[in-house]
Amino acid sequence: MRKSAIIAQCLVNSNLIASPEEAERSVGEIFRKEFLTRDFDDWNQNIDDAAAEHIISTVGKASRINVRRFIEDLW
Repeated sequence: MRKSAIIAQCLVNSNLIASPEEAERSVGEIFRKEFLTRDFDDWNQNIDDAAAEHIISTVGKASRINVRRFIEDLW
């Protein structure tokens, strides 16, 4: 699962954004705004499915998710 999809699923599970597609678009927009000199595609690599599921199960229902920080944590 790609990093942006992990964050997107957490945002959806937390009811912060309605759809996974909208959430992934938001993650991309935040990445491009906050990390001007970095390449989104280089960052947005696949993560092992078990690790992705673990992240989603532990973060996926938080009442607040700091997307910028989440992006940094997945670097």
